[in-house]
Amino acid sequence: MHLHDGQRRCLLQSRRFTVVPCGRRWGKTTMGIAMAYYGVPHAPGALAAGFDVGWFAPTYKLIDEAWRLAKRFLAPVSTRVDGSMHRIEIGKAALDFWNISDDAGRGRKYGLVIIDEAAIADNLQVAWEQAIRPTLVDHRGAAFFFSTPKGLNFFWELSKRQGDDWATYHASTYDNPMIPASEIDLARADLPELVFAQEHLAQFVTFGAGLVKPDMLVEGVCPPDLPVVLGVDLAISEKEGSDWTAIVALSRDPASGLVYIREAERHRCGFHEVLQRIEAAAARWLNPLVAIEQTQYQAAVVQELTRTTRLAVRGVKPDRDKVTRFAPLLTRYEQRQVRHDPARVPAWFRDELLSFPEGEHDDGVDAVAYAFQQAASAGPIAFAATPGPAIAGWRHRADIGLSDLGRPSGGW
Repeated sequence: MHLHDGQRRCLLQSRRFTVVPCGRRWGKTTMGIAMAYYGVPHAPGALAAGFDVGWFAPTYKLIDEAWRLAKRFLAPVSTRVDGSMHRIEIGKAALDFWNISDDAGRGRKYGLVIIDEAAIADNLQVAWEQAIRPTLVDHRGAAFFFSTPKGLNFFWELSKRQGDDWATYHASTYDNPMIPASEIDLARADLPELVFAQEHLAQFVTFGAGLVKPDMLVEGVCPPDLPVVLGVDLAISEKEGSDWTAIVALSRDPASGLVYIREAERHRCGFHEVLQRIEAAAARWLNPLVAIEQTQYQAAVVQELTRTTRLAVRGVKPDRDKVTRFAPLLTRYEQRQVRHDPARVPAWFRDELLSFPEGEHDDGVDAVAYAFQQAASAGPIAFAATPGPAIAGWRHRADIGLSDLGRPSGGW
């Protein structure tokens, strides 16, 4: 396992407590595993020297990625591997993997700790101060905080700390020589400016209100023959002040790259009326794909529509935060590639866009994000020759919602 020049510079500039805001795919996991075994300049020792090391991450999924890499790298020297405890022993030393919590690592003593993706741990401050930091007292151990930034949170506060024991090393994705710069440049072209600055340049940014500027809103009528995707953000409630069920009709022109917001509506209504509203919206368009938010109770809407109608319904799981879900469409707004139908896109939808993500409501924004996600992944669409009573069969030449094909699990 060889470190690239940027990783070596990070080690040379490190202190006892080192904060590393780094871009995606910089190689932090690989570096962390190498450090756990060989040690770092300002720690008394690591696994090779007989000291225990603690690895902390905010989710079990992130732990599993590092765990698999560590097992492979340390296999020649491991004396015991305990998968249930996520513990690798090398003689009398051990590498422990912990989910970050208020009690993570209690009772242990480490020569080095690695905190992975620190910025997305909501309880980082409490876990560091009350559980993780005390594990370093016995050996006067060191700590490395690795993460892509995520707003101005405790990870950002740690990056501002100064003193003989603290250092911060910024690293962008460009610093990894194994990632072609041309690929990162393509990401810059595809992503909103603030998203690219955070995810690839490792800059601390805030996604305040006004991501969509008034001058980005351009009116235009969609050509009549483009297929439609309906995005639906559900809120089964009739109470005043509750969230809305929003339905947005979107088309994408593969020839010009333009995206058309053709219609937007929102309602506060119960379960059965929601079904009727979705069916009515679908009936206004020729064979639309209906992309519906599907979490918990919303699954019943998807199931009922699938059972009782001929609609092409796809449940969409919102597995990312709102800003990340909207980011691909935000890029199109920034590039002036989105057109709003002036007769069918109401003022409330424009207001939501202009106030997102800090506005009172963002149901329409979520709905259009679901629609664009499916429109962008569907590929060329071919329709049945004739529509049925409400909706005809819908088919396409490429699978919708392509699964993640994975990424290299090895180090650089």
